Amino acid sequence: MKNIYKRRLDDQAKIFSLSCNRTDTSLFRLSTNLKQKVDKDILQKALLLTLEKYKAFKVKVRRGFFWYYLDENKKEPIISNKIKPTFEFIHYKDNNEYLFKISYEGKKIVIDYFHILTDGNSGREFFNELIYNYVKIKHPRSIPSTKMTEVVVEKEPENSYTKNYKKKFSKAYVPPKAYQVKGHKIENGKVGINHFNIKLNELKKNAKEKGCSISQFLVSMIAYSLYETNYKKNKGRKPINICVPINLKKYFPSETISNFVSHMMVSLKLNRKKKHTFDDILSMVKKEFDKKLNIDKISATMNSNGKAINNFFVRTLPLFIKKPAVVLGSLSVKKQFTMTFSNLGETAINEEYKKFVDDCTFTLVPDWSEKIRCGVCSYKGNLVVTFSSNIKEDSFERKFRDLLKEMGIKVKIKGNGIKAITN
Repeated sequence: MKNIYKRRLDDQAKIFSLSCNRTDTSLFRLSTNLKQKVDKDILQKALLLTLEKYKAFKVKVRRGFFWYYLDENKKEPIISNKIKPTFEFIHYKDNNEYLFKISYEGKKIVIDYFHILTDGNSGREFFNELIYNYVKIKHPRSIPSTKMTEVVVEKEPENSYTKNYKKKFSKAYVPPKAYQVKGHKIENGKVGINHFNIKLNELKKNAKEKGCSISQFLVSMIAYSLYETNYKKNKGRKPINICVPINLKKYFPSETISNFVSHMMVSLKLNRKKKHTFDDILSMVKKEFDKKLNIDKISATMNSNGKAINNFFVRTLPLFIKKPAVVLGSLSVKKQFTMTFSNLGETAINEEYKKFVDDCTFTLVPDWSEKIRCGVCSYKGNLVVTFSSNIKEDSFERKFRDLLKEMGIKVKIKGNGIKAITN
């Protein structure tokens, strides 16, 4: 059997490994609240059990001559009993060199992932397995015996980008420079987080009346809230570009637990002299989805990124030259983004475990260019829209809240206290 530990990074991870730094951490967070307080000893046992199935996550980063690569991590992962109000760059030495970090506090369990390791979809799969193992140990009589004796099947970390890469492809869309949100930075690297908890059936009803999908509806609400607040206030001229990650497993054959995502850029050219309505912006968003969310455009974007990574000149550059070159290139690319909106969809917790799990949230970490980001997931009939922000101004979040209410959609807002938005 091939060595599941020592391996090359997937194409997306190569970019993350070269471009990340202390101000662009390439982190994302999944969290859940259980019905009872978390037991650290049981959580540690559950984590070790989970890593038996997900051996590909039991790795550390090593520096090669041309690229970073992954190798086996023989240390035990560390679990922290304090959830920090910051999204710090994962310090490998302080974290026993793991590329994920687990924290807990009260009833809450949080896992921060370094994007080098995996994407949101596979990260959630790992997190669900962790919760299953925790519940099985904590409440053995509540789980059927068949669930306690499942055969462990290792999850493979295939580089699905290379598998599906084609040298000949149509030219990919290159977004124009985007309008970027302005604001005063929150001190000490803290991030304000606000979870907007919405009844999924109410949102579906509104989206259906508008003839659009939930993602189209939410992207339009975000764009309209930006337009009505920050964009107008700062006399925005450039387009609002909202990046929407795409799960490539829906379009290509793959079961990898490594990264396998691409993105679509929803680019909205707004006229500052014209009064745009929500329906105007929704119409623009629907056209962008129709034009760009298809296999040809998705393949073009994926293959364009693959061409850059697999270019002979790029591959043969030493790492000490390659890294600063990619950092400089990423500075230019970052100017194409206003905000990222990522919808993980439903968190499919197995039925017998749902009575132990209250909620699930998905948080993206903002950076110097995208000062606000949005992560979305649903669970047990509730959809949670999470805005994370590193600026003090809250007019955007308040406008989004007010827009929900105008549409008759009830919302409960819960934050981390750093940038509090009331219901």
